[in-house]
Amino acid sequence: MVLQLDRILFELGGLDDELAHTMETRYTPYTRPSSEGQPAMRVRLGREPREYFFNPPEVPELNPILIACEGNLVRYLGYRVAGWFDLDAMEGQVLLAQGTYEPADRALENYIRVAVAWMAVTRGGMLVHAASAVRNERGYLFFGESGAGKSTLSECNRRGRVISDDISVLLPGENGGLDVIGSPFRGTYEGGEPVVGRFPLAAGFRLIQAPEAAVHDVPRARALGELVGNLPFVAERFADRPDLFAQVEQVLRPVPLAHLHFRKDDSYWDAIDRAGL
Repeated sequence: MVLQLDRILFELGGLDDELAHTMETRYTPYTRPSSEGQPAMRVRLGREPREYFFNPPEVPELNPILIACEGNLVRYLGYRVAGWFDLDAMEGQVLLAQGTYEPADRALENYIRVAVAWMAVTRGGMLVHAASAVRNERGYLFFGESGAGKSTLSECNRRGRVISDDISVLLPGENGGLDVIGSPFRGTYEGGEPVVGRFPLAAGFRLIQAPEAAVHDVPRARALGELVGNLPFVAERFADRPDLFAQVEQVLRPVPLAHLHFRKDDSYWDAIDRAGL
């Protein structure tokens, strides 16, 4: 299986026919037949005879993912999946355990998201815990912790195309700035067709549920800190890679960041228009 998100190519080999079909179906229309001749992250899948790498709880919880890095070598550990990838060599290996606590494609997707996050950030972009949408061929980012309202805002959207209500990919634009990239990481959103392509990022908003829709300016340091806190899989390793934090801060400088108060309709687009964004 070869996943293509604009210039990011991720190839996962060693899948049996059933799992390959499941994942290729899951990632339609973001797959391609081959990455031959292209700079892709090539990862080989192997099987592990144990049930889990660490035991899942009896009561479901947020899926813990343990990550360590040494330079551009990143190690990954989850319930059913353990692996590594090397951003310099552009290769990796992943092992899938036999337990059934989570489906194989879901377990492997967490590993893929981590790889995409690191591939994006080392190329001057980032993966953000954020909803995203396209309106008038411009991209908008709506970030916040779980429960902030990303899914609610996406369901209320009637004037734009939703890319995701959960995870969004940003990459450097052709003429500077950042672009929002269409991706299969759509979260729970099922409305409309998957969005393919890249769209200039017009602004990013920290979501706040409120009685009326409005855009509120906040100190830049606060808005930037809130956004950086929503860079999963990478932000927790900034202590090991302060160069990446400095890079993220640099590429976000031209991007307007603000708080967006919104209610359960798409009047937030009117608020964004009034703010000139």
